[in-house]
Amino acid sequence: MKISSILLALIFMTLAPNSQNNLILNDTGNMSFELIKEKIIIPVQIGSNTYKFLLDTGGIFEISEKLQNEFNFNQLESTTIVDINRKEIEMQTVKVPEISLGNWKFKDRKAIVSNLHSKYPYSCFELDGMIGRDFFNQVLLHFDYANNTFRLTENFNAIALDKSSRTKMKFSRRGLPDIKVKINSKKEYIEFDSGSGDFYSPKTSDVERKLVNACENEILKFQGEFSFGVTMDNIEPTNRYIQKVENFQLANVNFINFYSQFSKVSAARIGAAILKYGKVTLDYKNRWFYYMPYSKSQMITSFETFGFDVAIENGYYKVKYILKNSKADELGLHSGNRILMIDDISTQNISENCEGYLNGYDFKDKQIIKVTFLDKQENEKSIVLNKIKYR
Repeated sequence: MKISSILLALIFMTLAPNSQNNLILNDTGNMSFELIKEKIIIPVQIGSNTYKFLLDTGGIFEISEKLQNEFNFNQLESTTIVDINRKEIEMQTVKVPEISLGNWKFKDRKAIVSNLHSKYPYSCFELDGMIGRDFFNQVLLHFDYANNTFRLTENFNAIALDKSSRTKMKFSRRGLPDIKVKINSKKEYIEFDSGSGDFYSPKTSDVERKLVNACENEILKFQGEFSFGVTMDNIEPTNRYIQKVENFQLANVNFINFYSQFSKVSAARIGAAILKYGKVTLDYKNRWFYYMPYSKSQMITSFETFGFDVAIENGYYKVKYILKNSKADELGLHSGNRILMIDDISTQNISENCEGYLNGYDFKDKQIIKVTFLDKQENEKSIVLNKIKYR
């Protein structure tokens, strides 16, 4: 080949567009988020205003009735969904022409319209909607709780990732990312559901199979009401369990000797609470889950309880659930009991208590409490309870 031909070829290669470099990669950039009661709350822009949305890897795109009334988005055919209690509900569906997450604009997105955000206790979050799994196709989803930033990007070179800090990820039948972990030396895949506030929750049926051979305090049994779902219908009392975990290995990080959160009926879960302990990145394209701890020593807070928990219903505190064989259980406190006072402070005429729901009720900070309640025969009864600590 002549020298002139070589020079022409080099010039052409220099001037020719590089398809990789010119490829437009969508990227939100680093965005702020809040972790409120272990729920990931992010800013979403619609039109010229910014709104608060829940980010839920297990959820779908949803807007509040308030937002729909404000924008009057075009309505589509209704959609039937199944809530956490496996109850079907028909939801209005609309098309949202454009929303922005940082620098990334999403166009013509189908969303369901929900009134859930206006009902207590969900109203405490003051949310306008939810960003769900249909936004996470072929992307990196990154969380850095220490800096309160998250990022959604198609640029897989945008975030520095350490291969030694990753574990395999696949997708469940429900479309959630399943993360490979090792629990008490057993390898398994667990759903990562950022809409769940838990660190780790086992599956109820798995725990029940271990009950016969369980040692004392290895499995804690609770009975009562635990969730209401999208329909907000009352549900029958059920049993849920908290299980002692000797070793929980996520990527190359070990969490040792802690108690799980309440078991789940549908599947075991890893939730947003893990964000407090390290950076989390989900590679939806290549199916890897990265976890980079903030500290070499990973300690989970010990579990403490008076043997029961409360919810507000019809203007008063009621017992949600009870720890079986606890002093509260032995002294006659049961799920559904109406609580009149805690330490001689009335728990009546309360429409809602967002401070208590989001940050914990004041009585939970004490070591000893007196509970006055109505038993099953509607007789007033007072009992004294000491806080139980499980480590």
